Amino acid sequence: MKNMFIVHGYQAHTHSHWFQWLANKMKASDYEVEVIYLPDSNHPDIDRWHTALHNSMTHKLNSETLIVAHSLGVVSVLNYLSQLSQCPYIKGLFLVSGFNETLENLPELDYYINQTDVQLDRINAQHIVTIGSDYDSVVDIKATDRLSNALGTQTIHVTHHGHFLASDGYETFELLREQITTILNQKNSEIGI
Repeated sequence: MKNMFIVHGYQAHTHSHWFQWLANKMKASDYEVEVIYLPDSNHPDIDRWHTALHNSMTHKLNSETLIVAHSLGVVSVLNYLSQLSQCPYIKGLFLVSGFNETLENLPELDYYINQTDVQLDRINAQHIVTIGSDYDSVVDIKATDRLSNALGTQTIHVTHHGHFLASDGYETFELLREQITTILNQKNSEIGI
């Protein structure tokens, strides 16, 4: 089944930023898309967010699955996938302004982040794409670069002042859509198609 999950972050919701725009674009490509609601995003709770991810993704991850996550949604998805008894092999993981560490400028998230147990060696994706802003005041590009390095990939740096929010002009996100489309158009050399 061709499916996509979009995971928002801190102080966001399912209709924030570019999430619904991307969902609509992917539905036009015959993807079943769910923008996952994470409860009380102003006060994230690791157990409630894990439950929300589990309720949406359980028994639905497969070799055609794409997961897109933004900001705190990135560490949340990586934590969720790490905790699965057997992490299924998915097609793509697209991480925007991602990190896997506490952030000096957001100490209110330390408790949440310190409760995660991300095991990057358990992440099982054919493609991992990370995107970061050179001038992100929320998630420093160095944190995104460290995550990318640990995942064995390189961050796509965007010369942009912001965190890929609607208030930064990101109600659409063509670069992200292009990255997804490029991967969908690649032939899978592992199975010889």
